[in-house]
Amino acid sequence: MEPQREAEPTRLGPYRVIGTLDAGGHADDARRRIVRDERTGRTAVLMLPHKTLADDSGYRVRFRSEAENSRRLTGPWAAPVIDVAGPDADLPWVAYTCFPALPLPAALAACGGPLPEPTVRGLGAVLAHALAHWHAGGLVHAGISPQATLLMADGPRLTGYGLVRAATPHGPAHGAPLGVDAFSLPPEQRAGERPSPAGDVYALGAVLCYAATGRPDVAERMRAALPEALRELLAACLAQEPGQRPRPDVLARELRAASASEAVGRLPDAVATALARQAAAYPAEVPVRPPAPVEEKAATAPPGRSRRALVVGGLWGAVGLALGAGGVAGWRAVGEGAGSRASDRRGIAPAPLWRHDIGSEPQQTPLLWRGRTALVSSTDAVTALNLRTGKKIWSRDDLYPMSALTLLDNGTFVSPDTSAFSVVSLATGRIKGVERRYDGVDGPAIYQFLGAVGDICWFLTRRYGSGGAESGDHAVVCYDSVRRKEIWRTPLPAPYRGDGTTTALWLGTMLLLPSQGDDTDEDASSYLALDRRSGRKLWTREFPGTKDESAKQRLVAPGDLLVSCDDHALRAYHIAGGEERWRIATKGRVSGTPAAQGRSVYATDSRATTYAVDARSGSVRWRRGSAAPLESSSTRGETAVSHSGATVFQVTDAEIEALDAADGSLRWRSALAGSGQQAAVPGQVVGVAPGIALVLNGTILYALPVD
Repeated sequence: MEPQREAEPTRLGPYRVIGTLDAGGHADDARRRIVRDERTGRTAVLMLPHKTLADDSGYRVRFRSEAENSRRLTGPWAAPVIDVAGPDADLPWVAYTCFPALPLPAALAACGGPLPEPTVRGLGAVLAHALAHWHAGGLVHAGISPQATLLMADGPRLTGYGLVRAATPHGPAHGAPLGVDAFSLPPEQRAGERPSPAGDVYALGAVLCYAATGRPDVAERMRAALPEALRELLAACLAQEPGQRPRPDVLARELRAASASEAVGRLPDAVATALARQAAAYPAEVPVRPPAPVEEKAATAPPGRSRRALVVGGLWGAVGLALGAGGVAGWRAVGEGAGSRASDRRGIAPAPLWRHDIGSEPQQTPLLWRGRTALVSSTDAVTALNLRTGKKIWSRDDLYPMSALTLLDNGTFVSPDTSAFSVVSLATGRIKGVERRYDGVDGPAIYQFLGAVGDICWFLTRRYGSGGAESGDHAVVCYDSVRRKEIWRTPLPAPYRGDGTTTALWLGTMLLLPSQGDDTDEDASSYLALDRRSGRKLWTREFPGTKDESAKQRLVAPGDLLVSCDDHALRAYHIAGGEERWRIATKGRVSGTPAAQGRSVYATDSRATTYAVDARSGSVRWRRGSAAPLESSSTRGETAVSHSGATVFQVTDAEIEALDAADGSLRWRSALAGSGQQAAVPGQVVGVAPGIALVLNGTILYALPVD
């Protein structure tokens, strides 16, 4: 074993690093370390992220999420999870109660070559049995590799759950992601597809090839080195087409049936000796105290199983039990072949990374800054939260914003009140400057901030005459927050003045303001386009069929399109010309705001059907209906998309459903229990950041790991 790197942390939570399990020469050096639990004196195994990915904030979130989800792996062949690093840890980790143990490469090194065929057969049978059980429950491992396969005296354990998903939220594109052994990655995942049950079978076949040959290679020329009795079966596991690979229950039966030797499942003496030496080198330092109830379940060996030091035949022989119809049916349900109904399975939502009670009614959607900070405004206070941990950075109850807070790119935000606006530090909550020229007395008054790009912000103003009456002098102002200087001011015609709730749109260097007053056409609303740099009026344009809509239900989509919703349709208009480009009929009303990501537009109607539409062509890529329709409810169907664009969130009366953006298939459902006026509904997705979706239910803000 290689010496422990001095640059790595020597303490992680309650664990002290005392050695390493790593075997060199493999891409999956997710850094499995031998640690001592300072609370109990036990020796355990701890896994850290791949060193080249550990500084990626999105990867850290996904790594921790996969580690938490790995607790759902049941059965004796999943490495039992003791602890997972908290969200505020500088470096994420997951600790397993499986020691002494050797990763497969270390076991081969101890043997001086490949494992005997009977040992390979027993290893494959128990792991195939485990896969059949997990797949039946809707779980895909997506992390099987030689380094992730640990050999213990009483049988193998699999670690590394979800390492492929953690490394590549979109799926790898034309190559292996960092931290994943290239030879064990299925070809469909190299092409960018997501992990699947059939992909686990391929990875297991690659691991068994490695165990039987000692070579990290699955090429045709290498397969000639396989034992003849394993050659055809493992070649089937490594089929290029996922549908041609055997199901794991079939694979387990074939591996058991091909040999009745009593040596199946027996560890070579050299491996058993290496395990004994490892146990002697890292003994428990203090007598083991009775563990806490939560730990006991993970740390206790399966009841009725022996812990013999040299022979594992009795334990590994447990795979001789029939899998039963449930395992077979589960595989078919989860995704075998084109006729599968995987999208109908109820997925289990990930556990929230954190929850925070904002205490009172929220005043606006939380603002997220660079994936690190969430700015929350309620009736009682303005609060900054650490987006990774949910911990409060600061809170002020003396800011009284009369309209929405606005983030600036320099780490500050604007908080407007009735006579001035303050520029406040996001990091400390301290006021860095106050602008008083827009006080409504000596100058115009601000009545709405429209938004900001970089350090430049835009807002609406109006002047008051004698006695406080409006003079009718309305304007849009462009303001430099750093130089505290007005760049330009443009008068606003009556239809575009708004009432403080204007939803502006941004297209290139244009600022688009919707009409909210009288229009010439009873069936149309219009937009005024201003040049953001000069304030020059570029054009006004009418868009038919949008008169009765709220401007909040419109967005700019790829191709310079204005997408809007009416009672039972999504429409797209070319902004420059005003003509309708496409129209999609919907089953119910679309009262929420559509979402756009890449070339796609997503919207959910009152029948809880979500539509994915190609923005340029208007073709429906997919549609998916929920089991919880909204037609008789006052709750709107809402839609949001994750930061990466891989997940679409469909909000219904009963649940938030996470859908795969590629095909609309269900990933998971969640109904978070909040508090306050909205506690009876599942909440709304109010913000996304790399690896995180924020859900607000009443006064409770949750951070869910995604992608």
